[in-house]
Amino acid sequence: MQFDLKASVLKPLSLVIASLLITACTSTAVQKPDIHYADNYSVGSPQSDSETIAVDSRWWQSFQSVALNELMQAAAQQSPDLLISTERVKQAELQMRIANASLFPSLSASASSGESRSKPDGGSNTRSESTRVGANISYEVDLWGGIAAERTSAKAGYEATRYDQDAATLSVKAAIASGWFQWLALQERIATAHKNIAIAERVQKIVDARYKNGAATAADVAQQKTNLLTQRSSLLPLELQARQTQSALAILLGKTPQEFSLAAEKLLVMKVPQIAAGTPADLVTRRPDLAASEADLRAASANIHAARAALLPGISLGANAGKTASELFSLNPATQTSGWTLSLAQTLFNGGRLVNQKRLSEARQSELLLQYHKAILMALQEVDNALVAADISQRQETSQLEIVANAERSLRLTEARYRAGTDDLLSLLDAQRSLFQAQDSLVLQRLSRLNAAVDLYKALGGGWQLAQQDAEKVN
Repeated sequence: MQFDLKASVLKPLSLVIASLLITACTSTAVQKPDIHYADNYSVGSPQSDSETIAVDSRWWQSFQSVALNELMQAAAQQSPDLLISTERVKQAELQMRIANASLFPSLSASASSGESRSKPDGGSNTRSESTRVGANISYEVDLWGGIAAERTSAKAGYEATRYDQDAATLSVKAAIASGWFQWLALQERIATAHKNIAIAERVQKIVDARYKNGAATAADVAQQKTNLLTQRSSLLPLELQARQTQSALAILLGKTPQEFSLAAEKLLVMKVPQIAAGTPADLVTRRPDLAASEADLRAASANIHAARAALLPGISLGANAGKTASELFSLNPATQTSGWTLSLAQTLFNGGRLVNQKRLSEARQSELLLQYHKAILMALQEVDNALVAADISQRQETSQLEIVANAERSLRLTEARYRAGTDDLLSLLDAQRSLFQAQDSLVLQRLSRLNAAVDLYKALGGGWQLAQQDAEKVN
């Protein structure tokens, strides 16, 4: 079966082409927040520029931890959060494809065959048969750019979801790094607690020996015993925290806590990178969450354009062709029909629904603009806070190293004086307690430095670049 649609479609086709040319020029301008960026952040790098490194997309490798690299590789394949964000991107892409379907005309075909009988009052039965096949093509002319704006909104929504995925990936990897350092710090603190328990046990033996020789009192023995039990008791919360941290890491990596295990590394020898922060004005193009906010703003602007276009008349083109015969399941002989239509529709009254929809879209855009403004300000604050934390924690660690060295020397001298009987037990206990606190504080200071580096990487976008993402999207 063949239809001659050339004559039927030729006239509306020219209108379709004209509408495409009009909508191709449709644009939705996006208003940007007015922010005055400073030339530099309020806190500079704690080291000289020659010692700083640029933020790379594989930023975790700068810590030079083999185990951390393996955790990141496992997360890319198994992390539930990352897999969920990937599925959201797929859904947004399908939504964009659905919106892009409006670029093409709608084509439908139909076929029917049947018979009917009728009998008028006092008359005889009459029987009729018919068979019909037909094809219809329709296209809505986007004369005002409303449909193009809907496609723009869907595309911006897809981009926002993609950027949200990048932001989620950065957050998950930062959480893995922080959790890993937290677990290492707890292992160091547990090891320190064991060392101090060993010291307390050694001191207990000294006190017991002095008590047997009459050089110490029963009160001294009880006091040291209390100190030993306190040291052992302080170990239990640390072990609990270590187990909970390991379980949290397992969930981030998509594993059950029961099957997950970690190989310890030395936290105090972990490299702490010195990161080049760049300038505040560059931050907007370096963070995926800010790019997502801007994409949401583009979608809102497109929705305003679509809402305004909905107030204007709608134009539709249609063409049809078919064959009809008065026989069942046969088109011979048949009558051929064809035609085209141009329709214009305008809503005259709907209770203000379309007008209020336009106002709602404008209010939504204003809200998103304010949210985007706030997100940029908070991002600048996060970078400043991370820089301050990196600077302060480095100076605190340097000072704490000296405290630990002096505490170790003080304990050695006090223990020697106690053995010689020239110092009392209270001085020895104070020296032991000071060393324990100094060593524990040193681990916490190193953890603070590592977390500050992770926070700074995250605040700077983790090596993500908007220009690079757009280039990959084009390719």
